[in-house]
Amino acid sequence: MLARGDTDKNVILDTSLRRNSNASSSLPSKHQALELPLELLQKIFLFLVNLPVAQLYFYSPGRPDWIAITYVCRYWRSTALSQPELWSSINPDLSLSWSRAMTERSAPLPMRIDIHVGPCFAGGFESLAASELLPSASRICSLRLSGYTTDVLTVLNCLSSPSSLESLSLWVTGTGEPVDLPEAMCNRDAPYLHCLTLEAPTCVRAPVWLLAGVTHFTTSASVSLYEFLRTLQAMPQLEMLCIEEFVRNAWSVINPPEQVPFPRAVLPHLSLLSFRGIIINNFVVLSSLIDAPPTLRRHIFWFAGSVSSWDSWVNKFTDLQAFIPDDSAPGVDDGGLRVARVVGGYEDNSIEVWSRTGAKSTIAPVREDALFLFHIRWSGSVSGALGAGGMYSTLISFSSFAHLRVACIEDLSIAPETADESFGIAGHKADTPYTLDIAAKLRTQLAAWSSVKTLRLHGGGLTCVSVLRGLSASADPLFPHLQRIFVVRCAVHHGATACPDGGSVSVAGSGPVLTSSKFVGENLGVELVEVVAKRSGIEVVLVGCEVDEEALDTLRKRARVVIGDEQAYV
Repeated sequence: MLARGDTDKNVILDTSLRRNSNASSSLPSKHQALELPLELLQKIFLFLVNLPVAQLYFYSPGRPDWIAITYVCRYWRSTALSQPELWSSINPDLSLSWSRAMTERSAPLPMRIDIHVGPCFAGGFESLAASELLPSASRICSLRLSGYTTDVLTVLNCLSSPSSLESLSLWVTGTGEPVDLPEAMCNRDAPYLHCLTLEAPTCVRAPVWLLAGVTHFTTSASVSLYEFLRTLQAMPQLEMLCIEEFVRNAWSVINPPEQVPFPRAVLPHLSLLSFRGIIINNFVVLSSLIDAPPTLRRHIFWFAGSVSSWDSWVNKFTDLQAFIPDDSAPGVDDGGLRVARVVGGYEDNSIEVWSRTGAKSTIAPVREDALFLFHIRWSGSVSGALGAGGMYSTLISFSSFAHLRVACIEDLSIAPETADESFGIAGHKADTPYTLDIAAKLRTQLAAWSSVKTLRLHGGGLTCVSVLRGLSASADPLFPHLQRIFVVRCAVHHGATACPDGGSVSVAGSGPVLTSSKFVGENLGVELVEVVAKRSGIEVVLVGCEVDEEALDTLRKRARVVIGDEQAYV
């Protein structure tokens, strides 16, 4: 029997619990995420599968990166197990047991399979085990095999029935002997195969029947020019050809006495020829032996290593002139190279030029649909560049353009050196005799580019300062037809020096923030104000810049200033 005091306490406790219960009923339950509709939960799971591993809170080697979702509750687990799409991709990180489970749980959907085979890789599957793992050929839509030649061929030989394969990628290594893919694979019946990738340090030969429907062909296999042209002849539907060449013998159009003349590859649907290599002459030779539509896009990516002189490359640049588009009609003046981008630094440097494109953008000119694109990248300091870092590299880069058709450049981007930490800001002096000499030579090179209408300056530095000074020069200023200047991720201050540490400045598009160490280099504010003061009508677009209010007000009094969206620009 309860005492009166105990009864009062129970009444108070019960009232308190009811009050808390009523209050909490109006708030979202922490378990509502576990009760989402099935369709919505499935979409979330599919999104989660595509997230990078680093963003997930659970990871175990050999298992799917996202497997933790099946441990949350029974509802989530049953949802995942009833969703075959989640289990339809096998990657090299999965163990053999998990790969088999994925195959079973994804049935009857098509699968994307990427596996390592044999002892070439740590944890690679044995070739027979890999063969048993693969589902019926009709379920494989994408297959990538990596391993020694014998192991890869063992797996391919097991694909003995007609296949719905759409993409086949092979990475093979071995003794260096030519590799012949099985003639009878897929029972000679793979009507949906459109994408073929062959990566090998040796020659890889594919059956002619396998090539008939290929539209996208990527290869780094070492092969003679004669044999490569015969391969292309077997691909009448080819639309995109990508050659990944790194260490190869140079091709020559001179036929040995015992060999018949080179065949010509007639490719009426070819829209892109992409070449990555160290022997530009191979691109020139191959391109001259392909009959393709006049709208064929020719994109060249060249890694040149360390550079001591550009003189030995002059002939290579001259050979490329034949592939730069001409004017579409007499007097139209829309041919030649239209866009240029220069990146100079202490370690990595590149120049990139491309022709007119089908797409138009007022923020960042696209290059993917350029009819001609030429990209050079090299590493290591250019001889003599130690004194001025990337500024000298930029000068060398512009000098090389003299050997290309650059009279029509309208859009020029300059992303010069970043400050070397060992020098610090004090190590970058814009008025030393050596730097002034390089700046004068740079402006002399740029003076020939009278067609430039849009200028993009990235990151600041001595090169950007030098170019702006050339724009405001009293005699013969640079780029007489200039209409717009993009200033990207630079410090734009009214004073001649940057704000002291801890000072508050305004980042264009981001509001007030503290001065950041990532904006290192010369202050462009003074030079930019001088340009707009002497040249009316120029539009200034500030993208992700540190700007103080005084500099911004001064610029707005003399020019149209736009605060650009950095994310949209990138």
